[in-house]
Amino acid sequence: MRILLATDGSPQAWGAEVLAEWLSYKLSAKLLALFVRDVRLIRVPELLDLGALTIPLPVYREELEKALTFKGEAILERIRKSGEEAGLQVETLLETGLPHEVILRYARMADLVVLGRSGAAHGGSFAGLGSTVDRVLRASPTPVLLAPVDYVELEGAVLGYNASESAVRAMHTLALLAKPLGLRVRVVSVHEDPVQAGVWALEAETYLKDQGIATEALAFAGDPAEHLLSLQEPSDLLALGAPVRRLVLGSTAEYVVRHAVGPVLTAR
Repeated sequence: MRILLATDGSPQAWGAEVLAEWLSYKLSAKLLALFVRDVRLIRVPELLDLGALTIPLPVYREELEKALTFKGEAILERIRKSGEEAGLQVETLLETGLPHEVILRYARMADLVVLGRSGAAHGGSFAGLGSTVDRVLRASPTPVLLAPVDYVELEGAVLGYNASESAVRAMHTLALLAKPLGLRVRVVSVHEDPVQAGVWALEAETYLKDQGIATEALAFAGDPAEHLLSLQEPSDLLALGAPVRRLVLGSTAEYVVRHAVGPVLTAR
């Protein structure tokens, strides 16, 4: 198994770094640690209208790139050292480009992508999703695990299941994690018809129990996001199909991802 950790080394990414290392240890997975030098930062001088002012732009760009390289190397070396001390196989990757594009490219060669909810650009008080995270979440060919700022060791899981293609993929991915991690899964299905909700919940419960995973099926009517968020504890991994359109008002996945109190696993 290969776990891709994309980090900018900010405090917001700390929970993702620790969780990725913990998962790699528990799952005997190879950890791929990625730092992307944002090409937009390197090209900032090119985008400035300096008028009559003249400064050596090539030199400025070179200094910016050196600073980002130094920062990236230091972050990756810290992660490599920490991982190897824990007995992990760690590969470090330092790339230049648009962060979401580089992450998506490496996601094709991983089984799971682990990210923080935002990065340094948004500051420590930002509570939403960063723009890079949002883009990765909606386009990743690989399941994505979003970690909260504070590290939590997973103790249980909640699966939002409505029999959609993305929900089925989320269920399969969760099964691969829940069994070796010893997580008990609560399946949550919501539909205006309680019978339909029960059918969905039983379907997922049957699959997970056949994988040897302790499972409880719960069926509700009402608002899916409200039920999922009310059941998740900070140490629960909340799994569901990923949102695929941008800023869809009323989207259950959109709302849950932005307001979850613990880690969230999404699959497209």
